[in-house]
Amino acid sequence: MNKTIQLKITGMTCASCVLHIETDLKELDGVTEAVVNLPLKKGSVTFDTSKVDEKKIVAAVKKAGYKAVVDGGSADHQKHDSDDHSGHAQMEDRAHINERFRHLIVAAVLSVIILSLGFVWKIDRGMEIMMVLSTIIILYSGRTFFTRGIPYLLKGRPQMDSLVALGIGAAYIYSSYLLLFTDIHEEYFMDVAIITTFILFGRYLEARAKGKASTAIRKLLELSAKVAHLVKKDGSTEDIPADQVKEGDLLRVKAGEKIPTDGVIAEGEVTIDESMVTGESIPVDKKSGDKVIGATINGNTVFTMKATKVGSETVLSQIIKMVQEAQMHKAPIQKLVDIVSGYFVWGVMTIATVTFLVWMFVLDAGFASSVIPTVAVLIIACPCALGLATPISIVVGSGKGAQLGILIKKPESLEKAHKITAIAFDKTGTITKGKPEVQEFKLLNGDKEKVLNLAYNLEDHSEHPLAKSVVSYVESKGKVKHLPVSDFKTMAGQGLKGKIDSKTYYFGSSRYMTELKVLDEGSQKEVETMQQKGYTVLCLADDKHLLGLFGVQDDIKETSKEAIRKLKKRGIKTVMITGDNEVVANAIAKKVGIDEVHSGVTPDRKSDIIKELQDQNYFVAMAGDGINDSPALAKADVGIAMGTGTDVAIETGDLVLVKGDLGKAVEAIELSRATLRNIKQNLFWAFIYNSVGIPLAAIGILTPAFSAGAMAFSSVSVVLNALRLKRFK
Repeated sequence: MNKTIQLKITGMTCASCVLHIETDLKELDGVTEAVVNLPLKKGSVTFDTSKVDEKKIVAAVKKAGYKAVVDGGSADHQKHDSDDHSGHAQMEDRAHINERFRHLIVAAVLSVIILSLGFVWKIDRGMEIMMVLSTIIILYSGRTFFTRGIPYLLKGRPQMDSLVALGIGAAYIYSSYLLLFTDIHEEYFMDVAIITTFILFGRYLEARAKGKASTAIRKLLELSAKVAHLVKKDGSTEDIPADQVKEGDLLRVKAGEKIPTDGVIAEGEVTIDESMVTGESIPVDKKSGDKVIGATINGNTVFTMKATKVGSETVLSQIIKMVQEAQMHKAPIQKLVDIVSGYFVWGVMTIATVTFLVWMFVLDAGFASSVIPTVAVLIIACPCALGLATPISIVVGSGKGAQLGILIKKPESLEKAHKITAIAFDKTGTITKGKPEVQEFKLLNGDKEKVLNLAYNLEDHSEHPLAKSVVSYVESKGKVKHLPVSDFKTMAGQGLKGKIDSKTYYFGSSRYMTELKVLDEGSQKEVETMQQKGYTVLCLADDKHLLGLFGVQDDIKETSKEAIRKLKKRGIKTVMITGDNEVVANAIAKKVGIDEVHSGVTPDRKSDIIKELQDQNYFVAMAGDGINDSPALAKADVGIAMGTGTDVAIETGDLVLVKGDLGKAVEAIELSRATLRNIKQNLFWAFIYNSVGIPLAAIGILTPAFSAGAMAFSSVSVVLNALRLKRFK
């Protein structure tokens, strides 16, 4: 049986570390997938439990030279550990940053003393003191360069720390040799101290910046309510921890409180701020029977709710799970960068060796003058910026998406969404609200109040969504009179019939009325007029006459028209694929401005239309919310699931729009463009930095100390550039 675990990994510094850990894990018999994320300091490992266990996996990471523990903090609130995990993660991050700060302070203070000895104080035995202080810097502040870098070098798998260890190690050993065994008064202890300090300073800033980049999960975990007010049988309430709420519990939510879990309103009318989950700033009015989402905030009234989903089943838990999975996996561009980074270190060591040989034997510069440019090459050629360029942008981008109500299930989706050139929409629940409502009533014969009551009593016996719209409409008119119905019968695809006061009445489609021969020429025109408005027409008749017409329409979402306008403005082709009839489909498409309509389409045919668009060289997205949309969502290059839809559709989609708002689809495309642009900027500067810096270091223009500062700046600049995505609007 396959199982996937999350690992918390510490000690990683660059893309080479990531590659080495992944390689060691994949070499374990039974491990089918291993993905390591540098900014998050996490790994995801999928393995066959019959061949390997968690202990062996952790041991493999430790053997590789890093610390690893199985990460129990997840979206599974059934373990009730969201608060503990959040606090624990914060403490771990703070401890890691504090440790780097201590190492930096020691190195910085001792470096100042060494610089003073070299340039100001000029005291006797000054070089000996400089050597001692440099030794302290190497053994305390810079020891990780050697404890990790040298073992990997000896294994034939050098990484960033290997380059630094070789650089400062060569400078330190050569300076110590000159001091202890020769009369030559040359020293590079200042270089050792400054290089170590600059690198530590860069890593300290990087750790702080990466902490800011990965706060999305922590903020989501902190959203959940802490206390719930359980309503007991006698009507009194008892305060219990929110994570102890059970499905079916009645809960009272006070004004201004967070809603403890997902459920439905049992009593009361309320205004709820759902911005932290849906990304929408405007509060939503809700009444009895409406769904509420855990962690959203109640307005200024008290209401009672029934818990329907708890633990890992809640919307918040599912959001956290999706964000975690998105941040852990790699975008296609990152996989290429990882391969390049893996060979990059070998390339740098080769260049450093050639640099030394050229200076030593071709230029005849002597050993000391040959070591310095060699050290500069080793120091400046840091693959950290390359390794961070993509994952740091993915982490920030997917976190920002979650804040906006856009869940990115895989980084591939975030990378691909900007390529969309055509987007296909299901109609019901995607463009429209998915809740049919009577928009127009036309009385043809008889008394209006009586006809409405006849319609109400017949439709009240039906479970069809259109029937419910008629019932709601009549109730809204306040003219409900309950009448006994006998001999009630439904005819699939046509309508229904029943007896009221010993008289048979019929309710259904115009086609049903035609079969009953009660649809004359005049009423036929009335039906056609309603259909041209985009209404589905329901007809009420007795044995001889058509009594009234109900024009039912699934109302268009407020944001659909504007979203489609923005998509078209960006040159994206818009297509509607629906099972509804041609007249209604065309009417809706005309209202929102859709280019192409496919009506009367079966679920399997939907995916065929997606394929046809792809064959026309369109990069296709599909937006839908129903089970019947799932084949098309899977077939599309990017599947966009409405968060208000079925679990099947949400599972199949690549992107999930929490509130089911098409305006968020436009934002998702823009976020994809911004993220990919950010990644390309990071990669450009990382490659340019190394392309320019290494040759300058090799010919002696850049000193080792300057190279260390430049290397630190490159990594920090990549992280800071990625953080700009937090300002995406």
